[in-house]
Amino acid sequence: NTTNLLHLLSFMDWRWVFQWIPCAWVFPSLQPPQKGRGHGLAAPLLDGTEDDNVLYALGEIKMPLSKEQLQQLHYATRSHQTELMTVAAQFLAHYADVLPMNSPVSVEALECTLALMDLDTIEVLIPASSAVSVMSSNGDDTVRENLAKRSVIRLAVRLLRSPSNPVVVNALAILTTYAGSADKYKISVVRDGALNPLCELAFSEDNRIQKGSGGAILNLSHIDTHCEQLLICGVCESLHHFLISGDHHLQFYAAATISNLSVQVEDPSGLVNDEGLQSLVKLLRSSERLIQQSCIALRNLASQSAMQHRITDCEVLEPLYPLLRHHDPNIQTAALSLLHNLSILEENEAKVINMGYVPELTLVVRQWQIPEGQRHAAATLRNLATPEHISTLVTSGVVEVLVGVVTNAKTLLPVLHEVAAVLAVLSRDMEAQSRLLHQLPAVSNMMQLFAHFIRTRQDMKLVFYSLGVIGGISSNGTLRDVVVQNTDIVSQITHYITPDTPSDLIKVVLWTTDLLYAHPTINGGVKNEMLASVTHLKAHASDHDVIGACDDLLAPS
Repeated sequence: NTTNLLHLLSFMDWRWVFQWIPCAWVFPSLQPPQKGRGHGLAAPLLDGTEDDNVLYALGEIKMPLSKEQLQQLHYATRSHQTELMTVAAQFLAHYADVLPMNSPVSVEALECTLALMDLDTIEVLIPASSAVSVMSSNGDDTVRENLAKRSVIRLAVRLLRSPSNPVVVNALAILTTYAGSADKYKISVVRDGALNPLCELAFSEDNRIQKGSGGAILNLSHIDTHCEQLLICGVCESLHHFLISGDHHLQFYAAATISNLSVQVEDPSGLVNDEGLQSLVKLLRSSERLIQQSCIALRNLASQSAMQHRITDCEVLEPLYPLLRHHDPNIQTAALSLLHNLSILEENEAKVINMGYVPELTLVVRQWQIPEGQRHAAATLRNLATPEHISTLVTSGVVEVLVGVVTNAKTLLPVLHEVAAVLAVLSRDMEAQSRLLHQLPAVSNMMQLFAHFIRTRQDMKLVFYSLGVIGGISSNGTLRDVVVQNTDIVSQITHYITPDTPSDLIKVVLWTTDLLYAHPTINGGVKNEMLASVTHLKAHASDHDVIGACDDLLAPS
């Protein structure tokens, strides 16, 4: 029978045998899974082992994954066996969970994970999408780039329609990561069709899905070009749903998104209805994170006149008042910026003053440690400095405080703009001038600073306000003496009397010149220079007010 066996073997194709054996030795992952407790992927599963042990079928997780592990993953991913693919997905999910922040991930591991995420089997999709969400979030920039090149955004958008809530949650996490990254990724998220499902998922009964949707929408709202597309997809309804939900996370997403969109649209009134506005105002009494974001949202909305009326009708001034003394300077500044915009509305002037805001604003103007808050406080006082309320501001000690701010070396330029603007208005008031007479040394120091601004011409807006203050106090004889004592001011003002000076500025220059011209201490040479400049200006002026001011100066005394 040995003869028969040899005869049979002589007909075998030995080339196949010798090709298969070395391949199996070199690439063990390509061997069919064997029953038993070896390192093959399917061995524990075929034995009926518990899921916890299945996760370790590939061996101990290493950083980075070993060549053998990658081979096993490659084989399992393309095995078309649900059991094997589930084990591979679970292994990758566990690997992603222990991945340190900003770690690299091999292209082979990413490709295996994405291949599993492109399936329709829920038990595979859940761990696979979880692995991708963590890798995209915790991996380094190269990981996100490699995933994006392999269409991860398109795959995540597809999974937004999955019947499995965990899969949708993971897909939203992926899209939120990319929407919060570079602009090119935000554009890809929109281009791949994420906006419609994102807005629809805002109404999901699963709170995790609502939060994921809100986070992704917020990140996408940072680009101006997406604003119109978000509005077309119904984002306003989604944001309204978030605002009235009572969930602080969703309310934060809504307030932050409204903050972004309201500075991108021409008319922000359509972004939120009255009920939504009421919800935003109520947030001023909630947690610190929500207070700040609500203030910013309301401030941006209040940049438009119609919205100022609507926000005021929500009785916002009452909960806003205590925030001006909040211990968090960010919240304090946000509240001041909102009050600044609301004070533009004429009907709010009396309300703000009667509610006792002026002493609080005066207190903030002193605080150079929060310059942005200082600026908003001074700008609000500027809005309140109308003829009807100047007396209230002056008697509240505003003038003394503002002079101190101007002469404080720590005061920043943007703050000086607003402070000088308020002083330019208040300095014309007789009571204000009387108070300035009691602090002549400070007034003298202020004149020296204004002379510097006028001479250097580095900031023409500050030159304008400086001349306004000089002209205002020069209507008082004693204070005019303080001005002309600084001869630099008088000579520098003359240099602005030219046809090239902007119309608004030249009017202030001529008004101030008219007040100073007759002062006895000004010598004849300076007066002659002034008159020559005025004559030249009149010959080239076209503005009737400017020509009239020139005539007043040239008229005989």
